[in-house]
Amino acid sequence: MANFKHSMIYIDASRCSNTTKRTGVENYSFYLINELVRRNGENITLLTPRKIDLKVRQRVIPFRRLWTIVRLSWEILRDRKIDNLFVPSHVLPLIHPKRTVITIHDVVYKYSPKSYSLPSRLYLNWATKFAVKHGAKIITPSEATKQDLIHFYKAESKKIHVVPLGCEKPNRLPDPAKIRELLDCYSLTAKKYFLYLGRIEYKKNTDTLITAFQKFAEEDKEIKLVLAGFAGHGGEKILKRIPPELKNRILHIGYVGESEKNVLLRNALCFIFPSRFEGFGIPLLEAMHAGTPIIASDIPSSREVACEGALYFNKDSNNGLSDLMKMAAIEANCLGQIVEKGSEIVKRYTWENCAKKVWQIIST
Repeated sequence: MANFKHSMIYIDASRCSNTTKRTGVENYSFYLINELVRRNGENITLLTPRKIDLKVRQRVIPFRRLWTIVRLSWEILRDRKIDNLFVPSHVLPLIHPKRTVITIHDVVYKYSPKSYSLPSRLYLNWATKFAVKHGAKIITPSEATKQDLIHFYKAESKKIHVVPLGCEKPNRLPDPAKIRELLDCYSLTAKKYFLYLGRIEYKKNTDTLITAFQKFAEEDKEIKLVLAGFAGHGGEKILKRIPPELKNRILHIGYVGESEKNVLLRNALCFIFPSRFEGFGIPLLEAMHAGTPIIASDIPSSREVACEGALYFNKDSNNGLSDLMKMAAIEANCLGQIVEKGSEIVKRYTWENCAKKVWQIIST
């Protein structure tokens, strides 16, 4: 395993988006880089295709496509001073310094190949294999992802470092008038809806969620299901399976911003995280911060992150999920213990803690 100490750390900031519609790796890059710059900005240079609103050294290298693989590779070849690189996403430049650390978030495509096109699947498999072979150190957000890399790619355990992600508690509670306005906009009543946040697609298990809610709705005629997120690969087919009689109770509202998400989380009866496979699961932390009970699929990463702060069902059992929905609707008070445990668990997960551990890895 590489062992080094260096004064200047170069960071691939191509996924550090300043937009409000960040998801997944973009959120990770944005919050982690912001925290790294705040703590160690004098020792950081960002390599980026566009100017980023941060007071730190930046080398802006415009390029339209394949920026990390092609353009960043050329920059590293051209400038040998770039000898300590951190890549927060899972794609390693073809040309890279020996002292390169990369974060690999998950290998979901291995478990759910039909959620990806063949070209995407081949590319992700190649990129991960290349990163595992050539990265001096590898960061994963969970022990589950670390074990996946060992299993599928024969990665060296000693060079993989597990660093959980962060999630900050919202600074301000939503204004009561804004809460009423948003809930009225979607014809929702507080504590009378289940909430799902994420892409609508097979790997997120939204098909099982919809089927489970259909079973639940046979007995309950009031509570709704809110699906907040873009339609991903195959998402439109999943949404078309919503029966006509439930169109006014299963609401697909699309992507929501941070303030809307906070309102929806705080007023939901339960947050449902039904994913078939995950590398981590930040929405679990967001629900814990909001004090909202969680129903999650029983997968390794969710157990690792939420521990006793959630109720779990077999990811392939729509009956199991439907039964937990019924329990939540009938015995809402029994969920208080889950919320209490979640409020303690989520204190471990901050971007400050994440940045401290990442910095120790990339600077030594």
